[in-house]
Amino acid sequence: MSAGSGTGQGAGQRRSRQGGLAFTLGRIPVSMPWSGLLGIGLIAYLWSDRFEIDPAQPTQTAVLALVFAVLFYLSILGHELAHAWVAGAAGFPVHGITLWVLGGFTSYERRTASPLREGLIAVSGPLSSVAIGFAAAIAASAAYSGDPRVYVIAYALAVSNIVLGIYNALPGLPLDGGAVLKCVVWAISGNEHRGTIIAAWAGRLMAVLVFVAPFYLALRSGYQPDVSNIVISGLVAAYLYAGASDALRRARQGERIPQLSARALSRPAVLVAHDTPLAEAIRQRDLHSATGMVIVDPDGRPTALAQDDAVTAVPLQRRPWVPVSSVSGLLDPRAVVSAELVGESLLDAMGAFPADGYLVRDAAGDLVGILHTKDVERALSGPR
Repeated sequence: MSAGSGTGQGAGQRRSRQGGLAFTLGRIPVSMPWSGLLGIGLIAYLWSDRFEIDPAQPTQTAVLALVFAVLFYLSILGHELAHAWVAGAAGFPVHGITLWVLGGFTSYERRTASPLREGLIAVSGPLSSVAIGFAAAIAASAAYSGDPRVYVIAYALAVSNIVLGIYNALPGLPLDGGAVLKCVVWAISGNEHRGTIIAAWAGRLMAVLVFVAPFYLALRSGYQPDVSNIVISGLVAAYLYAGASDALRRARQGERIPQLSARALSRPAVLVAHDTPLAEAIRQRDLHSATGMVIVDPDGRPTALAQDDAVTAVPLQRRPWVPVSSVSGLLDPRAVVSAELVGESLLDAMGAFPADGYLVRDAAGDLVGILHTKDVERALSGPR
């Protein structure tokens, strides 16, 4: 997790479409929604006690806390830039950096599946945070006998960045350390999804540990747990658990992708003329033990698919007088897939032209059935 703010070369700050600020840094777009700006205020509030040099000057304390919060977000932007630069060096196009209240993320396009490259991208973030922390520690040491305001800010930056680097290195998704763990398991086993599943479960464990940490520390110290620490740890734990669960869901879906088959998932269907009475169309469907109906024009070209909900909604006594075309949805001629498509090839074909339903044809061009997108989604989701 990271967050930050900065100025882009040749591009000033502006409002993003989602609200907040957006700018470019080099060629990398950076966006900060209002939640990111809220994060600056939250950091300033949580750290304000550490900047109370003179109790008689509360304004100075607030200003120092705000300066620290902005610098902290800038240093975390450095964390995200490290991800972006390493991704670019690995040959992966970087689409942008998004910053928000609990951190940020770098979006890049993976061109090749490589545990080494992705591991390097992941580890670059924590390393950069620790490096920034040590640089701030050197600055704090130099300012120790000088201006106390510079010292407290530099010291706080050193502590916060080193802690951030260590925290991000924890071996559980969605943290960077979890991505490294995933890549290690991936490299050893040759199975990316297995690596993701192990790292996701580790992330869930990390979420539980983060949540119980303030209670454990309070028990060890003999004091009551601090309410603010409980709230913050609860928010972070919820974020970690949600991120780990999402990674686990996507990994399990990824394991099911090779099992997808257009032929196996298609529903048997019959061809019926557009002006066929609904009752007769249903009779033909049942006669052929089909579950779907493809409506064709006078030239025999498929033009629509009967909608199950609409068919069921027509009362029995009206079905002889209602044409099947009236309970059908238009079918685009491009919504056709080969019965031989499986796995990623099937998803790519569906992604090239999104639709609710597709005609499935064999190599000879004969109709195999209808492939419904919801059936593919159900197959990816697995049993519930």
